[in-house]
Amino acid sequence: MLWIHPLLQFAATGLAVYVLSLGWVRFQVNHFGKRGKFMWADHVKLGKITHIIWMAGLVLGQYAVTREWGSNGVTGNHYIIGQMMMPCIAGGYITGVIMDRDKKKRRYMPLVHGVFNALALLLALAQVATGWLVIREFMLN
Repeated sequence: MLWIHPLLQFAATGLAVYVLSLGWVRFQVNHFGKRGKFMWADHVKLGKITHIIWMAGLVLGQYAVTREWGSNGVTGNHYIIGQMMMPCIAGGYITGVIMDRDKKKRRYMPLVHGVFNALALLLALAQVATGWLVIREFMLN
């Protein structure tokens, strides 16, 4: 049970890197006047999958840690950074859904959406390091 969380989160983080690279094209077009083809359908579909896996993995991780070790706080910074990720994941998902449902030319909402998601990705990358410590200290001992 404990191994499902890191595997899900690692897969979602890898997918997030790809989704961000797709969104980077739109950012350059909107804010730097560059030319490029925004692969909107792939960005939306894979972005939703990423958000859902990240959130499911977060909930599953909290459940597994509480069940195994009695308290989420036992994982220290890994838990704290995970809590910081939640509003970023939610903000990225919600702004994405709004833009997908009401398609129109926008300048700033895609930027807010990108900031939420870039922060989530940066925090997820930090989670790789703190998660490795949790695996080493708690799961491999």
